[in-house]
Amino acid sequence: MKERLLAELDARVERHVHGDSSGVLDSNALGIVKELTALGEPDAGSLARVAALHLCRYEALPREHADTDLRMAHAIYTTLHRVDPRLVPPEVRELFGFAAPKERGVALLREYERTGSPDHLARAISLFRQDVLEQRADSAFHLATALLHRFARTGTPADHEEAVALGRDALAATPDDHPDRAERQAWLDRATTPDR
Repeated sequence: MKERLLAELDARVERHVHGDSSGVLDSNALGIVKELTALGEPDAGSLARVAALHLCRYEALPREHADTDLRMAHAIYTTLHRVDPRLVPPEVRELFGFAAPKERGVALLREYERTGSPDHLARAISLFRQDVLEQRADSAFHLATALLHRFARTGTPADHEEAVALGRDALAATPDDHPDRAERQAWLDRATTPDR
C-alpha cells in the first residue's frame, strides 16, 4: 500500500513539473499524505515525497494561499537536511539556503578535529564520498584529509592508500594558478613521507 501511495505522489509531482498542477492541487493529494501518515513513522523517502508535494503546491497556488505549503515544505526539508543534506535536491537547498553536502562535510570534519568524535568523521567521509562522485577536486581533497585522520586514528592501511590516491587526484585536478594548489601539494608531500 505504501508503495502505491508513494507512486501516486511521484506521478502528481511529475505532472506538475511538466506543467499540469491539477494533481498536486486537488484534495486527493493531501488525502494521500494523510494515508501515508496513518501507516506509521515515515522514512526519509516518504518525507522527501511529501515535502516535494508541498513545494509543488506552493509553486502552483496563488501566493495568498501558498504560505502553509511553503512552511510545510521548509520544515520537512529542514529535517531531511539535518539527517543528510543529500536527501534535499540541490535546487531546494539553494531555495532555502541550506548547506551543500560538501559544506556540511567540512563542518563535520572541523567538529571531528575539535572533538575527536568518530561519528563526525564517519559522516564527513560519507558526505565527501558523495561529492567526489560528482567530480569535485576540493571534495576529493577533503575526503583525503578525513581518511588520513581516520588512518591516524585506526592505522587501517586502506585509508592511507585511498587518502594518498585521492590527494594525488585532487592535486592533478587543481590548476597551477589555483590558490589551494600549494597547500594541496604540501599536504600530499606530508601524507607520502615514509614516517607516516
